[in-house]
Amino acid sequence: MIRLTTLVAATALIASTATAALAQTPAFVKVADATVLPGLNVTADDLEGMHVYNAAGQRIGEIEDVVGSEATVATGVAIDFDKTSGLGREHRVVPLSGLKQDGLRLVVDLDAAKAAALPVFDD
Repeated sequence: MIRLTTLVAATALIASTATAALAQTPAFVKVADATVLPGLNVTADDLEGMHVYNAAGQRIGEIEDVVGSEATVATGVAIDFDKTSGLGREHRVVPLSGLKQDGLRLVVDLDAAKAAALPVFDD
């Protein structure tokens, strides 16, 4: 009986831990190419492949994908950082609010610590 109780308790603990871990990781999907991005007035297709710069004007990567919680709602961009940027090699999701237009350039204010704290997008 004690063995069964221990097994049930351990299973419940594992299930609750796994659920908490899943709840902390936002689920992103690639949005449809025709989705218009609020505030930027361009489509997802227009943005993909554009270079991204830091506040100092240095190129740090390019937009790999426009992502959101569903295929018609854009909430962020997955950036493929250049090897020389020092911001890591994973595609990190920057919220649309963190993306600024400076003329024809897209600018994000990131350092290595801020980039490491952003969610990873693994398409």
